Amino acid sequence: MCEFISWIVSGGKLFYLTDQDIFSEHGREVLAGCKDNDFLGHGAIREFWNLQGGAEKEERDFWNFEKLPKELALMVRDFDKHWSKTFKTYFQNDDLRHIIYDAPNEWKAKALGQLLKQKPGNSGLTGIIIYAHAPEELKAKVWKQLLKQKPGNSDLSRIINYAPEKWKDKARKMLEGSR
Repeated sequence: MCEFISWIVSGGKLFYLTDQDIFSEHGREVLAGCKDNDFLGHGAIREFWNLQGGAEKEERDFWNFEKLPKELALMVRDFDKHWSKTFKTYFQNDDLRHIIYDAPNEWKAKALGQLLKQKPGNSGLTGIIIYAHAPEELKAKVWKQLLKQKPGNSDLSRIINYAPEKWKDKARKMLEGSR
């Protein structure tokens, strides 16, 4: 799988990748065949460290430190030091939406900032407005981006049918104005 955070346990040792690994000369060489979020997963870890065996582990909710090995939990606490470039380069829109939906608010804001740089589709933005348990100011940024991208009638109808009342009203006004 290609989920952040992935690691392999082999011989009592943890193997994972950080910015330092992925963007090193060795990393660029051995990971040349990787694309998109392949860099986040077990295949890239195996390739980089030349691993054959070991137990593959991952925790998509990486902000839950108690679910991680201590070594990784300490690193995630200083996330930007270890994965800033990976986050900006290889986290895909679905990875970022997962963070926006499920992570603590400080992670939601970070993920939204990156998502908006990656030109998300209207469907993904609409989903955030409807389903994410996120602060209103975060949803307001999503709404603003959706307006820039010119939501279709189906996007607005979806909001009207499923979103909290505040967003339903905004979508109704837009839909009525387009007629």
